[in-house]
Amino acid sequence: MPITKANGIDLYYEIHGDGEPLLLIMGLSLTSKSWFKTLPALSEQYKVILFDNRGVGQSGKPNSPYSIELMAEDARAVLDAAGVESAHVYGISMGGMIAQRLAIQYPERVRSLILGCTTSGGEKHVQPGAEVSMLMLSRGSSTATPEELAWATAPILYSQSFLENHRDLVADDVQRRIEEPVFPYAYMLQLQACAAHDTYNEIEQIKVPVLVIHGDADKLVPYENGETLAEKIPNSEFLTINGAGHIYFTEANDLVNNSVLEFLNNQ
Repeated sequence: MPITKANGIDLYYEIHGDGEPLLLIMGLSLTSKSWFKTLPALSEQYKVILFDNRGVGQSGKPNSPYSIELMAEDARAVLDAAGVESAHVYGISMGGMIAQRLAIQYPERVRSLILGCTTSGGEKHVQPGAEVSMLMLSRGSSTATPEELAWATAPILYSQSFLENHRDLVADDVQRRIEEPVFPYAYMLQLQACAAHDTYNEIEQIKVPVLVIHGDADKLVPYENGETLAEKIPNSEFLTINGAGHIYFTEANDLVNNSVLEFLNNQ
């Protein structure tokens, strides 16, 4: 699979399917493999480009500060390597932060934008509860195995009912995560980049069509953050996934894929 060199590191990416280009940007500590529930549906109609952010998977893992701005430059470099002038962009969680920055800095490269379980940061950002924050911070210094860490964070990533009733689907997600576990230092560098993210006073500049998706039981990036994005971005739609936690794309996979395709097909 292709690797491009950009911003001082190797960036691993893949291309699947044909049609209009669609760039997928994954969230904190996760590799491109975590798109496994999304990729089959979207690649039937679109040329899907996905990649590993710096710090994870088969991309470079420098032990120096990361920023959302730098990771947006990485995303742009992947578009360049794929020979794509502009693409629809779908970012989840940290990936949604990167997607916002990409759309603000390089509006000519973004045809439409899908922002899942993410935030603008800044003055209106609603923080998760203290227990959630402490657990996320402790992952950077934990001596637990990757599998133990994945299960320890499951209660803040999924709704309680889904975790109780669909443990097999959560286990599928966990298996993908532990195939290429993130190094603790790289996890912390990504987490610090997320903490510094702030597009609140800039997202009104985004003029392309936008779909904001958020589960209303999200403990990690509370639902109010999705509401803020939808309120401030001029040409946006807001899709609430009722009862879903942060990993809404596992909890409501078919609904989400169909909604994303409907949005993209109308652009």
